[in-house]
Amino acid sequence: SLRSEDGSTTVDGLASDAVWEGLQYPEADFRADAKVLDGVELIGEGTIADRLWARPAVTVLGIDCPPVIGATPSVHASAGALISLRVPPGVDTAEAIKLLEAHLVAHTPWKARLELEVVGQGQPFQADTSSPAYASMAAALREAYDGQEMQISGMGGSIPLCNTLTSLYPQAEMLLIGLSEPEAQIHAVNESVSPEELERLSVAEALFLVNYAESKRA
Repeated sequence: SLRSEDGSTTVDGLASDAVWEGLQYPEADFRADAKVLDGVELIGEGTIADRLWARPAVTVLGIDCPPVIGATPSVHASAGALISLRVPPGVDTAEAIKLLEAHLVAHTPWKARLELEVVGQGQPFQADTSSPAYASMAAALREAYDGQEMQISGMGGSIPLCNTLTSLYPQAEMLLIGLSEPEAQIHAVNESVSPEELERLSVAEALFLVNYAESKRA
């Protein structure tokens, strides 16, 4: 019940039609980056950017059930699953959790007993991209990347630490930067960094410090 026929996330009462206004992600590029096999359909509707960065997404991360090896022809008394609900900026996490819990209870078949436990949560973060820090970084990246303009994507939107820092230091400007293009395969066993990207970003950071300091003196 957590997915519609086209694969979109469906949680009763939780909106799933937001539109991403920033950098778009061409489907061909996404398929290549995610290594989607030829002929395999993508799930959901809307642009790739909408689905990745602007809308909630439910994922079953793990299931506790008998493994194939050693399985016996018997009925087991219980099964468990770990469900992740990614909450985009603009959606309150606590309210989204309540809606997910109510949805699971309402759609439990055969009057089975259902036990729910929230093991963690964090509020989504959306940076103020109109701040002086972003203007300084845009100028730095433009110079470091031979005139290319900085683009805004949805990376880091689910990092709750940003909200904690913002509440502690409300006057601070938050920028999330790093080497995370698809070929870097961050957090994977074969994670790597392009030396050229590392050099360009190092130059950009140095230029940013100069630009930002000058903007504060102006």
